[in-house]
Amino acid sequence: MFLLNHNIDILLISETHFTTKNFFRIPNYITYTTNHPAGTARGGTAIIIKCTIQHNPLNPFTQDYLQATSIALEGPNGLITISAVYLPPKYTITHDHLTSFYTSLGHKFLAGGDYNAKHTDWGSRLISPRGRTIQNFIERFHYNHHSSGEPTYWPTDRNKLPDLVDFCISKGIPHNSIAAKSCLELSSDHTPVLITLSFNISLRTPHPSLCNNKTNWELFHLLFTEHLDLHVPLKTPSDIEAAINSFNNLIQWAGWSSTPESPIVHQTSNCPLIIKQKILHKRSLRRIWHATHSRTVKRQLNKATYELKQLLSNNFNESFQHYIQNLSPTASSNYSIWKAVKKNKHITTPSPPLLTPQGTWASTNSTKAHTFANHLASVFQPHPSNNLPEEENSIINYLESPYQLDPPLPRFKQSEVKTIIKTLYPKTSPGYDLITGKILQELPPAGIKYITQLINSSILIGYFPDQWKVAQIILLLKPGKPPHVPASYRPISLLPLLSKVFEKLLFQRLLPIVENQLLLPDHQFGFRQRHSTIQQTHRIVNKIHEALETKQYCSAAFLDISQAFDKVWHTGLLFKLRRSLPLNYFLLVKSYLQNRHYRVKVDNAYTDLLPIRAGVPQGSVLGPLLYLLYTSDLPSSSDVTTATFADDTAVLAIDPDPTNASQKLQSSLNDIQDWLSLWRLKANGSKSTHITFSNRRGNCPTVYIYNDPLPQAEVVKYLGLHLDKRLTWHHHIFTKRKQLGITISKLYWLLGRKSKLNLNNKLLIYKASIKPIWTYGIQLWGTASTSNIEILECFQSKVLRLITDAPWYVPNAVLRKDLQVPSIKEEIRRFSSRYREGLSTHPNRLATQLMKPPTSRRLKKNLPSDLPSRFSD
Repeated sequence: MFLLNHNIDILLISETHFTTKNFFRIPNYITYTTNHPAGTARGGTAIIIKCTIQHNPLNPFTQDYLQATSIALEGPNGLITISAVYLPPKYTITHDHLTSFYTSLGHKFLAGGDYNAKHTDWGSRLISPRGRTIQNFIERFHYNHHSSGEPTYWPTDRNKLPDLVDFCISKGIPHNSIAAKSCLELSSDHTPVLITLSFNISLRTPHPSLCNNKTNWELFHLLFTEHLDLHVPLKTPSDIEAAINSFNNLIQWAGWSSTPESPIVHQTSNCPLIIKQKILHKRSLRRIWHATHSRTVKRQLNKATYELKQLLSNNFNESFQHYIQNLSPTASSNYSIWKAVKKNKHITTPSPPLLTPQGTWASTNSTKAHTFANHLASVFQPHPSNNLPEEENSIINYLESPYQLDPPLPRFKQSEVKTIIKTLYPKTSPGYDLITGKILQELPPAGIKYITQLINSSILIGYFPDQWKVAQIILLLKPGKPPHVPASYRPISLLPLLSKVFEKLLFQRLLPIVENQLLLPDHQFGFRQRHSTIQQTHRIVNKIHEALETKQYCSAAFLDISQAFDKVWHTGLLFKLRRSLPLNYFLLVKSYLQNRHYRVKVDNAYTDLLPIRAGVPQGSVLGPLLYLLYTSDLPSSSDVTTATFADDTAVLAIDPDPTNASQKLQSSLNDIQDWLSLWRLKANGSKSTHITFSNRRGNCPTVYIYNDPLPQAEVVKYLGLHLDKRLTWHHHIFTKRKQLGITISKLYWLLGRKSKLNLNNKLLIYKASIKPIWTYGIQLWGTASTSNIEILECFQSKVLRLITDAPWYVPNAVLRKDLQVPSIKEEIRRFSSRYREGLSTHPNRLATQLMKPPTSRRLKKNLPSDLPSRFSD
């Protein structure tokens, strides 16, 4: 309310007492924080700034003697740094300390906060040693200080007098452009200081969009149909490119002409009148107390402050519960309950500056975009070749050998194109052309006809349009990675949706060819219909059970292929495609792979187009299939079990002798290593894992990749499931229980006992957002011991009691029955029965064999095939 009443653009806060566990968010504002270097709840600073102001966060300054949060604004004459500063009182400040901080702020800055320093020059009653040091420093470097001239610190101890310790220091800003005045609001022992800067700053430009909720679609149809010319030549690549360009321009013009600009909504305070009156009363008492220091007035002020806090708390609780009560999973509320859950499960943090290879910091959006682009330029390159010249030449010569054209590919029908467009998600993020799924679905029949003509002309001449091969890349921080390193971010490619329409049509033609010619190996379960991660992990689990049952050692290597999708060698991929695909399809896919480009987008900054020289297209429809075809000839042998799910590769070898088991595994790894070298892929030895599965003591000997030993482990994570040495599933269940606890803590405000969200919606959140965490892989970890399963049973009971606020005497079984929530054991049976039914008709022979019971049983361990009948009593 303070921000709204005073229209605060930027709020500088000192002494936040935040730690890494704190998170602070205000609607329409962005928060940047700097915590104490010790990580404890003391000191610290923060800046809260309006989302509409163009700015860049700078590196925080974190020392015991000074903490500061800084941002850079685009002013009329260049960048201006705004910094929130806090200097703890117990440290001695020197000129070197101040120099190291202020020289980092640039040539123009305003640094304000609690300096815990006093000097008569800025309005204090007296001069403290720290104040003298700071004033000498200001005079030495010709800085300026700005203060209200009135006390900002009001001690509660009557033996201490109020004084001024909060002020600003500036450089490069005209003194007459800054005005400071006191404000007697808020409840801290420090009163805020209002600083007015008399110059204009740059505002964020809103992201362009072709439509919104107020788009006049009838006008869009009329404009589009009137100006669309269906009679254009489409015989050459240049004709197709010109037609796509005019088509995009027409859609954009019609969209913008039919869409009114979204009005700027200024947030206002809906504070009740009684609270406003109480605030005015409190301010009046505070002024009197500041002037008189009367004990009677102080008691009245404390009482008014307490009553105001109670009123604000009650008002917040009422509005908050009203918001919760109106949450709904339906379209009528724009799916508000899912947005509330997502917002708390996936907390977004502002992007900090990036460290460039030159050791400098990229803080602006433009420099960040170029830093990311330079990093990706090295990513989208194939690994260096280790092949013999004759091997490379044979591949190239095969691709350049003459060929005889096949009959033209069959044309696509308008109905096929229309069906594909209907399946697009309306709010899919668009590519550089801004065309969304909603826009394509609103096209009149003439638009569908035009798209069909473009695609049919492309397949006729074997040309995939260049404009549909431009990827706009945004980058998202990977969980747990350092945010200042460019490699810590995952690139997300946004391709034009018309490209995806073309790809989906082509995919429907290619998939039957791939399946009929058996181009993919049975052990590859990734990106294939009716193939899942559970089934592939089940194959590994069965092999481990076989070793445990027969008292053998299972030596297993789980390989991490470094940047597998980004490093696919185009020449090698084309070589394999020409050997397996009909010639016309090969030529079309060849055009699809060649001359691809990308640009990086960071907020409103873009880079130039840069070439992509390796990898299958990210964010594409055909990319996964092309990767599977590229890796389809991965070496395998009868001595080992090979399991691949896209680029996740596992190799297992069993033998009564641990040395023999590792020798079998090493032989297979050698073949894989040679294959990787030939096709310019690389296994990351430091991220790969070697593990021994056995009930017997000791481990199998170490195995090697590129002459480096694979790290050995007691537990390995494969496709989201944790496999321990003896396959007890204890580590997996314990890890999931921790994850569930974190998720519950994030959603407690919705599911807690005091939440007014209705019971049905609470159950819906549990079933849709929490339950999938522990049900994943239940067809396999359901074989765990009863004591381990009870860990999750207790968790579910705890959650059900939480969301119903059930008293202690209500049994858990009654709760489950009334809420119609199955127990963990019932879910194990249900999931396993349905899983077994799906495997019985599976197209892959390796999957159909999974539920067959073993011929002999030595151990009392449960197997996945036992689960449909387990706990039946």
